Amino acid sequence: MHHDRRKARAYDQRRASSTKPVNQQYFTYCPRHCNSTCTTGFPVSTHDNTNGNPILRDSNFRRYYIGVWFYTSGFWVLKVAIGWAAWELSHSAYWTGLVAAAYMAPAMILSPVFGVMADRMRLKRGVLLIVTLQVLMGASLALASFTGWLTIERLAVFSLLYGTLSAAYHPIRLTIVGRLVRREMIPATVGLNAIAFNTARIIGPALAGLLLAAYGTATALLCGSLLYLPHLLLFSGVTLRSRTKSASDSKPWYFAFGEGLAYAIQLPIMAPVVLFTLINGGVGRSLFEILPAVVGDLLLSGAETLATLTAAAGAGAILAGLTIARFKMTTRNQLTGLIAALVVCCITTLVISFTTAKNAAALLCAVAGFSTTFVGVSSQSLLQLALADEYRGRVMSLWTTVSFGAPAIGALLIGLFAETYGLGESLAYAATAGVVLSLIITPLALSRVKSDSRV
Repeated sequence: MHHDRRKARAYDQRRASSTKPVNQQYFTYCPRHCNSTCTTGFPVSTHDNTNGNPILRDSNFRRYYIGVWFYTSGFWVLKVAIGWAAWELSHSAYWTGLVAAAYMAPAMILSPVFGVMADRMRLKRGVLLIVTLQVLMGASLALASFTGWLTIERLAVFSLLYGTLSAAYHPIRLTIVGRLVRREMIPATVGLNAIAFNTARIIGPALAGLLLAAYGTATALLCGSLLYLPHLLLFSGVTLRSRTKSASDSKPWYFAFGEGLAYAIQLPIMAPVVLFTLINGGVGRSLFEILPAVVGDLLLSGAETLATLTAAAGAGAILAGLTIARFKMTTRNQLTGLIAALVVCCITTLVISFTTAKNAAALLCAVAGFSTTFVGVSSQSLLQLALADEYRGRVMSLWTTVSFGAPAIGALLIGLFAETYGLGESLAYAATAGVVLSLIITPLALSRVKSDSRV
């Protein structure tokens, strides 16, 4: 049966003129499928209703997802290698925190600009360009380490430049989710991405630990960079759904950003998500950013222990991703679980600040990894579900600003206070503040979410 072009044009006009979140838009005609009730216009393969996970049955998604596994494995190898290089070059919690903060600072400052770009640019071209530059920059850092040219100051500058590329990549990565699958598949997709990210959180640090112990920092940096290459090859074959053009596309970026900010403010879920992401980043994620200092200062150990603790955190995070991907929950239930996980995360960080046993620290890192990831994935999926495609990049860039800014500032402040009061005491103060703030914000968060909406 042929499509009715007039109905298709009417559909596009209604969608383009609507400023409501996707879950408030109701369309009964899909211009890409005859006689189907759909709000997306996705490829037929993602409409699969057969048993099993329809996302993983889609060859387009599988190509993207396999590439994500390689990319995230390389990310974790580089992250562990850079963190350990910072500790080896300085033996200072402050410098270790500063290098981590330098990586995340660009996302905190530049994400709004990159979010506007993500809403306007060709996402596929942007991914291929940014990942290529990341490969070249990582290889350059490995060369600097090989030749002995690398110092702690130069490492901090590199971390800042590399963080700028990552800041450009993250709004694009978050926007891709909504252009790759149907809306109701978004929570499962975010959960699957979390599984890939945190499985790599086990594989990557384990590989990094072996490389650091056997061959040194330079080899670990080079191997981490090379793991990005399969992602480049696989993503070049991925097809993304086209975006509905907006009237703001031709206007200056600050106007488009203001439009996205106004849209975000009217979302009931926005304020709770931002506040809880801020606490999660300032406590739980800050702990993992300065984990090399925790290993060297509190546990008096080396790179092997760092790899073990990072892998333990990854195991807990995988369980969190599986939990969210496996179970469908109402919005209120998922928000309640997010709050509980955040409190557990802060309490676990408090206990870690007094721990000197390696095995106990590994178990606690697993709990912290679960709770931190549950908060992060839940907050992202709750927000993604509320967004219209034309605003997705800009609104998610706001979330990225908080998600990266909080651990950047948290790691820097904890490292700074550690120079005066000690690392254990600084972690304890941050964790206590996190518990108190979470309990204060909880009534506000629950009052903004209806109990009958399902994610």
